[in-house]
Amino acid sequence: MIRISQLPLIQNPGQFYAAEHILLVDVLLVGDAPRQMREYIKNVHGGFIHEKKTYIPITLTGTPESLLANAGKPIVFRFDRGFENHYHFDGNLNAAIWHKKLYNVSAFIDQPSVQFEREEAFIINRYLTGYREYHDPEPNEKLLEIPATSPAIGLRAMRGLKPVRKD
Repeated sequence: MIRISQLPLIQNPGQFYAAEHILLVDVLLVGDAPRQMREYIKNVHGGFIHEKKTYIPITLTGTPESLLANAGKPIVFRFDRGFENHYHFDGNLNAAIWHKKLYNVSAFIDQPSVQFEREEAFIINRYLTGYREYHDPEPNEKLLEIPATSPAIGLRAMRGLKPVRKD
């Protein structure tokens, strides 16, 4: 059993592309399901309840290229009785690094199956209560920038304006 909290966290794009195998960790809100279905998800699929809402932890593994190639495509989670929910990874690598969702699991690549310990407190603290909104950094603007075309000062009066007379 692998503890997600002890895996090496990917902290920059260089580490992401250098890793052989990536683990994406996130949570999916399934709180809009009927109560019986929420209890079933909690007991059978490893879900948990936080502030009266039901969540299920998501762990996706693959190569960095496959993760980015599947960005934007919905991943469908089907449960019994026709209930399903969708998860979307938008492909924003910087946001995933910011939210600490990416881990390097290259050391476990030779294992036939990988199972993770149930770490509810860690998942809740990192992905629900510790969640902070990501804002793209604004491009750096130069303080002193020369305009592409310098405005020419003409000798003619502008239309609609009258010259000021000195008397």
